[in-house]
Amino acid sequence: MEIKRRNIRSLDVINIYDSNYFLNTVDGYVEFNDFNGEFSRLFRRYQMNINLIDLTTTDKYLEFGCGRGEIVIYHTLRGGYGVGVDFSSDAIQLARQKAQELGCNCRFINCSFADVPEEEVFDKIIASEFIEHISVDEGRAFLRKAYNLLKPGGKLLIYTHPNTLQRRYGYNLLRIYKLIFGRKLLPKHQPDTTGEHYLSYHLNEQNYITLNKLLKERPFEKYKILYTDDNFSDKGLIGKIIKGMALRHLFCTGLTVVAEK
Repeated sequence: MEIKRRNIRSLDVINIYDSNYFLNTVDGYVEFNDFNGEFSRLFRRYQMNINLIDLTTTDKYLEFGCGRGEIVIYHTLRGGYGVGVDFSSDAIQLARQKAQELGCNCRFINCSFADVPEEEVFDKIIASEFIEHISVDEGRAFLRKAYNLLKPGGKLLIYTHPNTLQRRYGYNLLRIYKLIFGRKLLPKHQPDTTGEHYLSYHLNEQNYITLNKLLKERPFEKYKILYTDDNFSDKGLIGKIIKGMALRHLFCTGLTVVAEK
């Protein structure tokens, strides 16, 4: 299901993003309980994002939609400069509490991405599971904001889930396959689409085509779009075949953009 509702902006549904959301729903909440600032204790996708953008201790790092702030805290504790931004006051409170607990002197700003001042620039910016939570128009504004906040040669990483082509076509093909070959019938709707607030906070879901179109509008000229699914990384040869063919557009779920200024 592709959701692009131009009349709803992220601030219209800000009440959804409370402490319960960040402590019981958002990916990585289980790992957060035992997070001690070390890379090995980060949620697997956070580790992947760090590796893909090649975050080093010399980088000035900014994260949009930082949530509980794990990457900002990790980066700062190992000697880097980190700033986290989230419009949820509950998220920022959780991030600051964890930073204080670990003795981490990093900055967390409670505001919308649009209100981030452009007084300093950064080497690396990450926005993970962010763009699908803002409107189409906000998505364009976000790219301009990120571009303005990057140093020349700086990099932006965007991770987004789900892939709407997988939602609309790939999942149904998989259901048919399971039915024909006598395997357990999959539910009509994917489990993560049936939550109480799913339709409220997924305002701008993407796929390879829509992301490519958005990025071609500028300001970024150098970028690549990758499929970085956790669900295919452990499937050996079959996973490699799917990710290396056009089938990836139908069966992979997580998309990552790495763009360079």
